[in-house]
Amino acid sequence: MEEKRSIKIATIILLIMLVYALTYSLVGIISPDIFAVRVFYGYTGESWADFIVSSPKLADHHRATARLAGGFALSVIIAGFFIVLIPFRRGEKWAWYCILFSSFIGWVNSLIFSILAKDWVGIPMGIAGLVLLIVGIIIPAKAILGK
Repeated sequence: MEEKRSIKIATIILLIMLVYALTYSLVGIISPDIFAVRVFYGYTGESWADFIVSSPKLADHHRATARLAGGFALSVIIAGFFIVLIPFRRGEKWAWYCILFSSFIGWVNSLIFSILAKDWVGIPMGIAGLVLLIVGIIIPAKAILGK
């Protein structure tokens, strides 16, 4: 079955979204302090550097939690790559729904967390992920769901 143009375009957009999410997740795993500095300050109004000195074990726990979240995200992202590259490209309905719901939950969760933490960098990052998802899902909707 020849891949429809709308599905090809959507596949590219969704792959961009997944690479973007992959980068976000790997930063959380490799260097959790990059996120911790902004998020900690947003929640507490206090310096991450002061927190590390005053509560090093708790800071280590915070880093471990960030790595854990990045690892969970990574597992979903890897599955997303397989779904987008194989069944989504074939126009399978279940793949369309799977990408819609799993990615929507992930990006909205990230956005809500960023808003609560007053993370002014994370908010536009979450919005960008949602926009990529919405565009990548809407473009092939008729071709996939109209079957």
